[in-house]
Amino acid sequence: SRQAQTAAPDGNSLTWLVGSRVHTNANGSKVYEAFIGPTNGVVTGTALSAIGTDKAYTEYHKIGPNADGVYGLDVANTRSQMKWNFTPLKALEKDRITFQSADGALTIVYYAEPGGGVGSRVKTVRDGKTNTSEWHFKPLPAPK
Repeated sequence: SRQAQTAAPDGNSLTWLVGSRVHTNANGSKVYEAFIGPTNGVVTGTALSAIGTDKAYTEYHKIGPNADGVYGLDVANTRSQMKWNFTPLKALEKDRITFQSADGALTIVYYAEPGGGVGSRVKTVRDGKTNTSEWHFKPLPAPK
């Protein structure tokens, strides 16, 4: 079995990630994302994405230790019926957190953007081809 990390990263430094935001796709559809925490180094979040005018799907995120004590990102979503899929932490820096699979085929980065926004970049490498997707989440205005 894998050894648990000896010192857990300080997930409590992820306060910049906490909040409710929206990303607008090129076609005008919206992706809403909200993160809460950190509590004992764990942050959880959910995303609600519109697909066209008649469908939406949900994605769930947990940043924290898995059952083996390894710190990383766990994601599940309703679009692909993906159950929890764990990607270990690669780096935790000021206003940036990076996760990467052991084989380097998947890299996920969250980073702070000006004005309270959060950027997200997902890079996949498959059959020698690299695909990168990027999102820019802007803070939601407070309800009036």
